[in-house]
Order: sequence, then C-alpha cells, then structure tokens
Amino acid sequence: MNQQFRRHRYPAALPVVVTTPTGRQSAVLIDVNQGGARLEGVKNVMRGDRITLHVLNEQVPGTIRWASAHRIGVAFVMPARPALVDVLRQGVGRSIAARFSSASLREMR
Repeated sequence: MNQQFRRHRYPAALPVVVTTPTGRQSAVLIDVNQGGARLEGVKNVMRGDRITLHVLNEQVPGTIRWASAHRIGVAFVMPARPALVDVLRQGVGRSIAARFSSASLREMR
C-alpha cells in the first residue's frame, strides 16, 4: 500500500503579487507550507501554468497544480525556506523577534 500525504498547510491571510503567463495580478495567500500554497483571486490561469509568487522581496517560482473558480493550488519548484514560511503564516506585521518577545511575561516566584 503506497500512500502519499500532503504536508500540513498553515493558514494565512496575506496579500501577495503573482506573475502569471497573462501578467501580474494581486492575490491573497490562503495557506502555505514549504512545498506549496493556496491562493485566492488569481484569474485566467490553468493547471500546469508556471507562476512566480512575489512576497517579502523574494520570488518563489511554482507550478499550478489545480485551479477552481478564483482559487489555485501551487507547488513550489524548490521548497520555500522555513523562515519564509514561518513569517508568511504568522503575518508580515509581526516580526520573528516580536513573536518570541517575553515583554508581557511575568516571573513566577
């Protein structure tokens, strides 16, 4: 029995820019992991199209694996850096340092 399981995708809600064969479009990143993402708002694309996700001054190339209405599933050509996935799933407005800050914690005695 040979089963393949998709890696867990982390929810996100982040505006991004996508370059498709028909040009640049604005979209919303719905979920993400190192291997791919789901986007909403991308139009006029088909399964197999090559796209580039522009986020945080990085370009992440991928291939559309499925397209339905205005949502698409993208498999990245190369796995995304874990730090990039972490920032995307936490939101751009929150830096890594802020997420690990202990300023609001009290010492227990």
